[in-house]
Amino acid sequence: MKLLAKPIDAVVVFVDRERPRPFKFKYTDDAGDEKVIKIDKVISVSEQDLPGAKSLIFECQSRRGGDDYRYQLRYSLDSCRWLLYKI
Repeated sequence: MKLLAKPIDAVVVFVDRERPRPFKFKYTDDAGDEKVIKIDKVISVSEQDLPGAKSLIFECQSRRGGDDYRYQLRYSLDSCRWLLYKI
């Protein structure tokens, strides 16, 4: 996976007031085009607790053009920001 760490705008769902579950997100690619990605599957969720930076890490998968793409989204609990971290 390639490390990106790009900020994204995310639409999330809260189930039973637990942690957020990402539904879709929007980001700007290297060419300057806005892309909207619908998340087909959340494979796993884990917590990372670095000093001063507690995060939720979502391993996700989407299907585009007949191919499956895996990527990693991170949600910073301290700053309430979403990142497209790896693709």
